[in-house]
Amino acid sequence: MTPDTDELVVSGGGSFAVSTDEIATTAFRLRFIETEALAAAGRLRGLELCLDPLVAAQTPTVPTLVLQAAHELEQASRSAGELDFSLRLAAEAYGIVENAMIDGMRMASGVVGNVLGHIAPFLLLAGAPFLAAAGSGVLAGLALRPGTSKNPADVVEWMREHPELANNPAVAAAVRLLFSSSDDIIAGLLGVPPGAGAVIGDDGLGLFGIREAAGLILVAAGVAGAGAAGRRPLVETPVRTTRIATSPVTAPSSISDLASRMPVTSSAGSQIKVEKYVDADGDPSYIVYLGGTVDMNALPTGEAFDMTSNVTSMGAGDGASYRAAVEAMRDAGIQPGDPVFEVGYSQGGLLAVQLEQSGDYNVQGVVTLGSPVGQLETEAPTLTIAHSEDLVPAIGGLDTASGDDRVLVRRTLYDDAPIPTGDAFPSHDLGAYRETAGLVDASKDRRVEKFIDDAAPFLSGTAPGTATEYRATRVER
Repeated sequence: MTPDTDELVVSGGGSFAVSTDEIATTAFRLRFIETEALAAAGRLRGLELCLDPLVAAQTPTVPTLVLQAAHELEQASRSAGELDFSLRLAAEAYGIVENAMIDGMRMASGVVGNVLGHIAPFLLLAGAPFLAAAGSGVLAGLALRPGTSKNPADVVEWMREHPELANNPAVAAAVRLLFSSSDDIIAGLLGVPPGAGAVIGDDGLGLFGIREAAGLILVAAGVAGAGAAGRRPLVETPVRTTRIATSPVTAPSSISDLASRMPVTSSAGSQIKVEKYVDADGDPSYIVYLGGTVDMNALPTGEAFDMTSNVTSMGAGDGASYRAAVEAMRDAGIQPGDPVFEVGYSQGGLLAVQLEQSGDYNVQGVVTLGSPVGQLETEAPTLTIAHSEDLVPAIGGLDTASGDDRVLVRRTLYDDAPIPTGDAFPSHDLGAYRETAGLVDASKDRRVEKFIDDAAPFLSGTAPGTATEYRATRVER
């Protein structure tokens, strides 16, 4: 199945069905035809009963024609219903096959990952001299090449001008498999046999998975940096959350509206926004917006939404950005029973799911945009939007989170369109996700429509409220 740039692929929602927007729209039209044709047939049969006997006697074919038309409309209604059922059945069958393929890939990648973990030390020992020689040769060649810049920043510039590799669906799919197998690789490194690894890992008891793998990365970083002078990589610090702006606002009316209000990734602007609405009875409700990663450096500086927070949150820890979100929600006046709707982009989506999982808030719904949350279960209705080329949701592994209220929407951006240059990761761009959110609003898929219906209390489009923006910074110990 190859969606075009404006087509969505929807899965989840307690169903095996994988549906493109074209299938959903066609099914919607068929259901409309089924209903309207049956209603028209009923009206014609009622008309036949109301015919004046004198008119019927003078034109005896009229009642027959009326009944024939009603019969044909009923036939059309039945045919439309059968076609709708067939479409939904085909979507279910496609979904079952896709899930079976994913399960097969997970099993195969798990075994391969475990074996690689077992033999990695030997491969490293045997191949280190060759890798060192090859690496030195490559570096020397680059250094001696006329006209070649020695500035690492030029590598970033090259990626911006050549974004094909970092925005390739095949690469993103490989990254998903790699991160889904991270627990198996580490289990292999620890000497755990493949069978036991499968039992304790994500596919078994869930005692060790992608979050535990992230936790081990943090432990390894701490051990590696022990005793080192100055800043150490991936080490958490205290955080300070400051209110920087307050303004009147009107409630959003759509998923697109929610995406449009997301804080823009900036080294100086807000990373968190909380909107408060009060109903006629004086009861408050809140929408919390959580922005993306600002600083990709592994060494924590002043930015709270950084790589350290990313890895800590992947390990289910209280990173600086998570603690900042908690502080902002407390400052905004959110109480344990107050209805809350969480919206997150990139790292912010990870935080939104983490806040929902905490059980400390009455989260009524979650929307994530380009976030690595594919394996993180939620109880609240959750809409996950991801681009097929985007590496950020891919590092969350394969999309295995399930549930009747968990809906995944995927979109392929560059099947028939050139990848724009000037940005190393255009598939992760917030503007692209805002555009996709607009397509989600127009979707006729029942699961998407149900999610939007469930979110209706937060999407009135008319309720007045107050928006408060926050900026979080790390504090040196």
